[in-house]
Formats: sequence, C-alpha cells, structure tokens
Amino acid sequence: MEIYGACLIQRVITMGAAAAKEEQPRNVIERGSIEDIFYVEERMLPNTRGGFSKESPLRMETEFGSDGEIMFPWEKRKEEQEEGKWTQERLGNLTFRTKSKMRIKGAGVTQEVVDTIHEKWKTMEIVRLKVEGAPALNMKRMHEILERKTGGLVIWRSGTSISLYRGVSYEVPSVHPNKHIYKRNEMSTYSSPLVSDKTEDPSDLVPHKDVAPPQTNSETATEEHKNTEPLPEIKYEDEVDKLLEGLGPRYADWPGCDPLPVDADLLPGIVPGYQPPFRVLPYGVRSSLGAKEATSLRRLARVLPPHFALGRSRQLQGLAVAMTKLWEKSSIAKIALKRGVQLATSERMAEDLKKLTGGILLSKNKDFLVFYRGKNFLSADVAEALLERERFAKSLQDVEEQARLRVSALWGKRLDDHHKEKVLKEAEILRHANLVRKLEKNLAFAERKLLKAERALSKVEDYLKPADRQADPESITDEERFMFRKLGLRMKAFLLLGRRGVFDGTIENMHLHWKYRELVKIIMKAKNFDQVKKVAIALEAESGGVLVSVDKISKGYAIIVYRGKDYERPSTIRPKNLLTKRRALA
Repeated sequence: MEIYGACLIQRVITMGAAAAKEEQPRNVIERGSIEDIFYVEERMLPNTRGGFSKESPLRMETEFGSDGEIMFPWEKRKEEQEEGKWTQERLGNLTFRTKSKMRIKGAGVTQEVVDTIHEKWKTMEIVRLKVEGAPALNMKRMHEILERKTGGLVIWRSGTSISLYRGVSYEVPSVHPNKHIYKRNEMSTYSSPLVSDKTEDPSDLVPHKDVAPPQTNSETATEEHKNTEPLPEIKYEDEVDKLLEGLGPRYADWPGCDPLPVDADLLPGIVPGYQPPFRVLPYGVRSSLGAKEATSLRRLARVLPPHFALGRSRQLQGLAVAMTKLWEKSSIAKIALKRGVQLATSERMAEDLKKLTGGILLSKNKDFLVFYRGKNFLSADVAEALLERERFAKSLQDVEEQARLRVSALWGKRLDDHHKEKVLKEAEILRHANLVRKLEKNLAFAERKLLKAERALSKVEDYLKPADRQADPESITDEERFMFRKLGLRMKAFLLLGRRGVFDGTIENMHLHWKYRELVKIIMKAKNFDQVKKVAIALEAESGGVLVSVDKISKGYAIIVYRGKDYERPSTIRPKNLLTKRRALA
C-alpha cells in the first residue's frame, strides 16, 4: 500500500506540473522586433539590413532563390547569368554574320540615315555601320548621336565600324514626329496635373462648422499657400527653343544636342527692299570692343548652342533678317557651318554678314561663326521711331529753306555785273594770298631741313677724315721684310675683311692681335689689285703699323702688317673717325 500510494502521489505531481506548464503563456517573437531581426538560426546568412530570420520583414527578396537557396547580395542567379551570356553570344554571332554595312558620310547622322536604320530594323535586329569622313574622328560622340537619334544600343565597335542593336522592346515607328513638338506637348501634359493639384477648391479650405475661426485667418492662410507654391522649372533648352521660334525652319540633320538650330539655307536668299539695320551709337560710348569685353563674350559663346546652321556662301539676306530679329533678345548670334558642303568658305560668309548686318565678328573657325550685335544696335521699334523723327526734322528744314528763299527773293539785294566782277576779283586775290602764304611756309620748312642736313654732314665728314701718316715712319730692312713676309704667310690666325671694308672694328681686332704677336694677316677678296692696295694703305695709316707685303693667295689677297719695334697700345683702340659696324654696312 505504501508503494502504491507513493506512485500515485508521484503521478499526481507529474500531472499537476504538466497542467501548470500548459497554463503558462507561450513566448512568441513578434515580426520586425529586435529579437526577430537578430534571431540566429542554423544555416542562415545575414541579409544586407543586418537581420538573420527568413521571415523578417526587413529581408531582401533577392537573397533567397526560388528553391530557398541563400545568396550574397552581389551574386546573381545562374539562370540570369546563363541568359545574359547566351544573349551576348547570340548578338555577337549575329553581328559577324551580317556582312552588309551602311555608310555614314561626312554629313553625319541625317534624318535619311535614321529612316534607313529603322527600315532595316524591321527585318533584322542588328545594323552594321561604317563611319567615314569628319565624323570618324570622334567615335565616342558618334555613339551618343546614334543612340540618341535612333533609340538603339551600340554593342560592338572596331575602328570606324559599329554594330547597332535595336533593343528587345523595339516597335516599328509608324510616323516620325517632330522631336521638339513632342517635347513641348509632353511638358504641357506633365504640367497640367501639377496645376490642377495646386488649384484646390476653396471649399476644402473652409474649416468644420463646429470650429469657427475668424475669416481673416483663412484669407491669410490662402495667401500664404499661394505664396509658397513652387515656381515651375524652366530649362535652358526650352528658353533657346522659344527664342528660335518664328525665325525659320529647323535643321533636322543637326548632329549635336537639342535644341535644333534654324536651317539658314532654307531662308530666302534675297529679300526685296532689304536695308542694313539703322544704328546710332550712344553719347560717350566707344564703338569698339575692349579686350576684356571680347574675351568674356567669346567665353559666353563657347558654351551656347548654335542658333543657325549655314552651308551656302552667298545670298544671305534672309539670314541677316533672322539675325536682326534674334539680336533683339540675345546679344550674340552663333552660326554653325555645315560639314561636307562643297565650295563653302567661312571668310566669304563672315564678310557678307558683316556688310548686311553691321555686327562685329567675335570668332571664326572651321565649325562656328560668332557675331556680336554691337553697342550701336537698336531694336526695330526704336529704330523706326528715330527714323520717323529724322524724317520729320528734314521736312522742317526743307520748309524753312523754302521760306528763306521766298523772303530773300522779295527783300534781298540783287547783284549786278559790276558787283559780281568785284566779288570774283576779291576771291581771286584771297586765293593768291593763301597760295603765297603756303609756299612761304613750305620754303621755311625746307630751309630748316637743309640746315639740319648740313650739320649732320659736317659731323660725318669730321669722322671720315683719315688719320695723318707719321712724318718719319719706322723703316724695316729688306731682310726683315722677307722674314716677316714668310712668317706672315705661314700664320694660321688671320682677319677676314668683308664687304664693310675698313671700319673701327677692323682696327680694334688688329690691336688685339698685336697684343700676342708682332704680325697680323688680313685676308680680303677683291676683283683687282688696285682696290686691295688702297685698303692696305688705309689699314697702315689708321693702325699706325708698317705694311710688309700684299700677296695673292688661294683665298684671295693677304695683307701683312707689322706693329713696329716701339709699339705701344693706344688708349682707344677704336678710331673715332671711322664708321661703326652698322653704319659701314648701310
């Protein structure tokens, strides 16, 4: 009995503990809590937000594949990798299987080229292109132009060959709309819901009937709401596009960015009755541009899109009219030169436009012409008003002149023949007096010039006066003369006398030679011996040395001069009476 009672007691205790355990609330982890985010389970990797649980609301869907496989954020599924690799290989094979190439010439990506590409895309996915001429110099820009105009994708390039892919979701365009018109319509459709959202019904702003604030507060709140409305965003391209509206048709084949410039070749070449615009320079304003002003305008024009695209060199009156209209809103007119146009010279275009418009040419190169309207430019209304005032003033002057003539005919003096002869004689005497006065003035001026020339000539004659020869020059014996001649001809050092002849530098070099040696050898080229003899005598007289000999050698004539036994170097080795090196050549 005791054993049975002990077992029964143990069973009751066990059952009571189980019931108590069931009554305790179960500790469940809530989703999104810190315990859920940092709950660690086996074989689970942390996601990019720091959590570990698969059921956590902060996890990324790309971390678990369709089969529950765990991946790192930088990893891709095998299906995606295989699909991308297969697509690249297929497009590459398709590129090399396509043998026909379409050529893009110097005109660039024109509308005709774009239409041809779209036509080929109807039957094939890839179009191969070959770029030639000037566009081939910048292939990176050619990539951007092709992708922007066609909507395709450049998938391969080698040199100037390009493979253009139409894309996966390509649709054949039925109509080619104007790009700028579409852009403006798109902006208007985008701006309409913004306006409708901001213009709320005033009844919505009225508070509930239970709460009745004063009316002034609601009015102030409405005014503040209107003042805090953000202004619509204005793009620079749209402003330039509005500026070019009404000037002429656009150049659809423009290879650059938006907006499209006006095609100047489609403007009328000759405008009947065209005159250059009327200009008046304000008082105290310089007509020319300063260096800083021109530099700032050139820097401004460098980043501006072109307003016109020009390809012809003559008959530019229509372009001149459009430039005048543009100058009313913009001080600079930028003209792009079309590429690939034959017999088009920018110099001819610039000269004609300067004559037709009166503007200032800021810069000119092979791509652009930039014109400044000038400081004396007037708008059409102001010019018309000034012209009207000028015509009115001229009409008043004509009326006054007619009235003066009528009065002089009635009350003025009538000139007879005697009085007419007297007036003509006085006029003739006055003319002769003016002529004599003018001749006297010219004579005095000529006398002053003659006196000045005589003074300059006297100074030159003093300098050209040769030095007097010594009364008792040193003499040398025949043996000494023979020895000096033999030594002089064997000397390697020599002076070369050129076409300047004997001048102060020649005598200076002789004295410098005599500092280290007794003899000096001078080589001269001349046609006859008499000329050499005169030069040798002049050298002997000016230097103070002794002439040894004058000999004919292979290089010309050799003049050997001995310095003398009692030689002393003079204080001035350049004689003042000889010409300088510069004057001797003149």
